[in-house]
Amino acid sequence: MFFESWDEILRIVMSTLIVYLFLLIATHLMGKRSFAKMNNFDWVITVTTGTIFGLAILLKDVLLSQVLIAASFLFFLQYLVTLASAHFSRFDKVIKVSPQLVFFDGHYIDKAMKDARLTCTDVEAAVRKAGFGDSSRVMAVVFEADGELSIVPKSEIHDQLIMKLRSEAG
Repeated sequence: MFFESWDEILRIVMSTLIVYLFLLIATHLMGKRSFAKMNNFDWVITVTTGTIFGLAILLKDVLLSQVLIAASFLFFLQYLVTLASAHFSRFDKVIKVSPQLVFFDGHYIDKAMKDARLTCTDVEAAVRKAGFGDSSRVMAVVFEADGELSIVPKSEIHDQLIMKLRSEAG
């Protein structure tokens, strides 16, 4: 059916408006982190929240109050997890994916590439996007927790950071 009633359209418009206002307030309260690049855990929470709000807007049988309570509790849990993550490094390591060194000094690190499910073509594309014609001027490529590939040029300034990642890679 294409059109049920004007009452249904009004219900959808009002639900959308309430959800929108709720998201504006919640995003403001959650702070800058809600606009930062997401790690895998943040992404799952975002998708889950989007699903909850989508149901609230489109389904008649879902009460808006239940949705707002569920979303509020989800945001509260996310806040607690990020708070614990910021204060307890062990907890942070369990929740978040660590950066992975996938290329170092002209050589791909096969195990890390397989673990990250990256190809040489993916790394080469990132090197080009970073403005390097080829990998000869690149010391390292790091697969970050947010899914981005960071390119580290050859320079003594970057040596300590990369050596730390290299020692963690084993």
